[in-house]
Amino acid sequence: MNKLMIAGLAVLVASAAQAETVFTNIPGSLAGNYPSLGYQATSTQEFGNKISLGGTDRLASSATVTLSSWAKKSDPENSNIGTATHFDHSLTMNIYSAGAGNTVGGLLGTVTQTFSIQYRPEVYGFNGIAQNVTFDLSGLGFNLPETFIYGIAYNTQSHGYNPLGTAGPWNSLNYALIDTSPTIGTDVDADDVFWNTSFGGFYTDGGAGGVGTFRQDTNWAGFTPMVQFEAVPEPATMTILALGALVALKKRKSN
Repeated sequence: MNKLMIAGLAVLVASAAQAETVFTNIPGSLAGNYPSLGYQATSTQEFGNKISLGGTDRLASSATVTLSSWAKKSDPENSNIGTATHFDHSLTMNIYSAGAGNTVGGLLGTVTQTFSIQYRPEVYGFNGIAQNVTFDLSGLGFNLPETFIYGIAYNTQSHGYNPLGTAGPWNSLNYALIDTSPTIGTDVDADDVFWNTSFGGFYTDGGAGGVGTFRQDTNWAGFTPMVQFEAVPEPATMTILALGALVALKKRKSN
């Protein structure tokens, strides 16, 4: 068989592969808003969770998180930022291996993207407006582990890994939380999250386990970060599908 043809077919099959949702606790239709964690208000650098995947596909494709934007365009610090309805802000998704016990393992991959985020309407029934943003993970080129820890990081005026030093709508940007179990995949421990805050008093242990480090925090039952991961078939599976397509093509030509 022509190896170049097989490789080409594998690429075609891969491009046509439908992404499979392997973890989600995000409803199909968002409510107007959800409880949320404000990064500026809680001295946060990074926030996330430890999860186990469902489904069968594992090659990282995308990840969606739900945000709650409390910023209004009429807020004085926002008057010259963005458009009348949206502002741009960069967010980072980090994916870590699950370490021994409840520790964070090594960093497996990271993606930073700039998103257009909606200002909360001036007249609205909630303090913030919920919205999804989706990270493209396809460039990472690796299979998601069955169980891993993820974290979302972004900068605000005085917090984040690289504080911006200026006020703006990012100070009113929160990560949304939900009180329902995942419909696909498993929240490894519904009572915990993983959090990096520089104020020890926000941790359940008062900071005894470390401050300003991404680590487990407990007593979060009913407040789980909202996230969805999607994956596509692994390369070996794609190659098998490509070979099947080639065999089928050869049979048709011989008939």
